Amino acid sequence: MKWFLLIVQVILGMFLVFFAYKQMNQDHLNTWFGVYFILFAIFVAWYSKHYYKS
Repeated sequence: MKWFLLIVQVILGMFLVFFAYKQMNQDHLNTWFGVYFILFAIFVAWYSKHYYKS
């Protein structure tokens, strides 16, 4: 389970870098970053609770 979590976080991190690079000079970077950050926070919180229960 630890490896799955690590792989998913690395993939999400690569998406974050990709979006930041692609949207660097555009106004809607803040929107994409906000959506990504909220989803990432929910994912990490849910999986950490799920992981520590098992």
